[in-house]
Amino acid sequence: GHSLSPYIHNYWSKKYKKNYKYEKFELKEKDLKKFFQSYKKDKKFKGFNITIPYKTNFISLCDRITSKAKKIGSVNLVYKKNNLIIGDNTDVIGFEKCFKLLNKIPKKVLLIGAGGAARSVLYFLNKKNIENIDVFATSLTRKEDICKDFIVSSFVSKTNLLNSKYDLIINSSSGGMVGKSTLNRNILKLVNRAKGIIDIVYNAEMTTLLKQAQKNNVPYVGGLTMLIEQAKPSFEKWTDAKIKIDDQIYDLARSKLK
Repeated sequence: GHSLSPYIHNYWSKKYKKNYKYEKFELKEKDLKKFFQSYKKDKKFKGFNITIPYKTNFISLCDRITSKAKKIGSVNLVYKKNNLIIGDNTDVIGFEKCFKLLNKIPKKVLLIGAGGAARSVLYFLNKKNIENIDVFATSLTRKEDICKDFIVSSFVSKTNLLNSKYDLIINSSSGGMVGKSTLNRNILKLVNRAKGIIDIVYNAEMTTLLKQAQKNNVPYVGGLTMLIEQAKPSFEKWTDAKIKIDDQIYDLARSKLK
């Protein structure tokens, strides 16, 4: 229900004269298999994106999962190819764009959160050979999987165990999102010594973390970049279009934020 994706994809459909319509489906977990089967049979149904909390459910339903999606452990893009249903992950493409905008290779990283988005971030950071990563999450339930699947320095659940300085701080949790609790004050205190901040939360566009970065003149990238950049490869996969991201798509997304 919260997704901005229809606005983004339908804007591109119109701009690139593609006869596609992108719709939202709010599904109960028990209906996922039925939805998937109807997609499989419908020749006009090109594909779909998956958002929280079903990004792992489709791994077992797809005929094939890309090696990237398998390693990350979540699927957010589904498409058809040669009569097969393929599951892929474009979150990592969205994060890569955020990372490149900062234009710095960090030595020491603090990653907040340990969910599906955090796994995409860790996949990318490990690919970049960045190994000095502290993961902060208040729940320890995902600790074993994170530490087994990715190279991290430590998994921390108390802020007093964090270092006093990080080159890059990344928020992959829902902390700071409209309607959710804000980030821990001890984390916000680390901002002034950082060289860059990435917050994948896009609503609000300027989260408390980003406001803190702005106040301390620390370069930052917000979640709208990741949202729009991860949508682009999905649209291109379904429509065979090559698209350019313009200012209008950002203005449109901003206008739809509550």
